Amino acid sequence: MTAPDNELPGQPPHVAASALLVTNESGLTLLVANPYREGLVLPGGVVESGESPAAAAERETLEEVGLALPAGRLLAVQHKPLGPRHESGLVFVFETERVADDVELALQADEISDVFWLSESEAVERHTAGGRDRLAAAFTARASGRTAYLDSARSLA
Repeated sequence: MTAPDNELPGQPPHVAASALLVTNESGLTLLVANPYREGLVLPGGVVESGESPAAAAERETLEEVGLALPAGRLLAVQHKPLGPRHESGLVFVFETERVADDVELALQADEISDVFWLSESEAVERHTAGGRDRLAAAFTARASGRTAYLDSARSLA
């Protein structure tokens, strides 16, 4: 039996996740708290089968905080080793349009325990340890107009 066109035998298992960098008119960034994780993260999550990273970021943001926002420019991509279930992963961060300071959020009860609007430095400091460099790179990319790539296996500086 042969593998389907989209599967190659012996290929390592990988996972992809993506998020939107949501900022309000005052320049504060939205981070969310999950009941199962230490630290804060951008709204986002795992890319589902057949879904693009941009579509996943939009879907997850809508599900988690009730904001229907379009994914814009790709700000950052990070390659990460993940552990026993998946050899590695790619995490994408997309820009999106700014939201009003008084935007109403609808939190996904089983996923989101709290939300925070933070300055760039506070957001990086309070993000999970594994995503701080990615968030800092996304802020830099947004300011510079250049997409950032972070590679867990080597320095690209």
